Amino acid sequence: EKALKATNNGGLQQALDWLDKHANDADIDNPIDSSAAAADAVDGAAGDAAPASAEQPADDSQARSLVCNECGKQFNNEDQAQYHAVKSGHSDFAQSTEEVKPLTEEEKAQKVQELQDRIKQKRKDREAAEKAEQRQNELLRRKAGQDASEQQERMRDEQMKRDIENRKREKDQDKLAERKIKEQIEQDKRDRAARFAREKAERDGTTAPHEPKPVVVNTAQLQSVSSNSTQARLQIRPIVSEGDSPIQPITHVFDADQPLKDVFDFVKKEIPNVGHHFKLSTTFPRQEFSSHHVSKTLRELGLVPSAALILT
Repeated sequence: EKALKATNNGGLQQALDWLDKHANDADIDNPIDSSAAAADAVDGAAGDAAPASAEQPADDSQARSLVCNECGKQFNNEDQAQYHAVKSGHSDFAQSTEEVKPLTEEEKAQKVQELQDRIKQKRKDREAAEKAEQRQNELLRRKAGQDASEQQERMRDEQMKRDIENRKREKDQDKLAERKIKEQIEQDKRDRAARFAREKAERDGTTAPHEPKPVVVNTAQLQSVSSNSTQARLQIRPIVSEGDSPIQPITHVFDADQPLKDVFDFVKKEIPNVGHHFKLSTTFPRQEFSSHHVSKTLRELGLVPSAALILT
């Protein structure tokens, strides 16, 4: 119906040509009564040709149509011939004294069927192209989802490796700090024994026994661990009691560059009844921290990577 209206009922051939030209229009597939429209176009074309023959007697020398010498196709007017030239690339046309014969009923039906078949085929081709595009989009979507899942899996593996490395480094630091404390304890025992032996020898007037050689601590290794550590794990052991119940030790991880003041604040927050006048100290070596230490960092005070503090 659109083709017939667009060609002003110029005939079936013009309707077919118009459909070829506008086959890819967005609204070309809107429901139409193709058979009735095509039949009207054929009747219109036959009606236009019949009066022309009746108006004047036939003149064999008068041009009644145009013919393409390359394919032999006849056309009613120049517009049809020009459209055929653009579409087919043919350029050899001539005038003909033969009229374009009107279509028979069988030819009309055949043309109508061809028109309907071409419309159906174009619709099928477009649907097939849309389905192919949908399949391609689905494949792209699945691949993107798979890539995202693989990326997340890699990130989880990398995070797990970092966590394992951090735990291993913390264990090594704890072992080194524990060994340092044990060596300091043993050294303190030897020092006290030597001091007791000297005092006894002085009282008895005898010669003091040979003092044992002090244990040498690998300070370079300890300093290296301390400088590379970014955390300080402190265990605070109160020797005061809260009522009749002793206060349990508290372990907390601080940043190595936090000031000692943050540790005092932490103790006040975690042990509300401790009051404001309390002290923190280490046992080996004996070192007591007071108000003039609060501005120093835990690294500067030698509390990295770990240390045990006594709360009094």
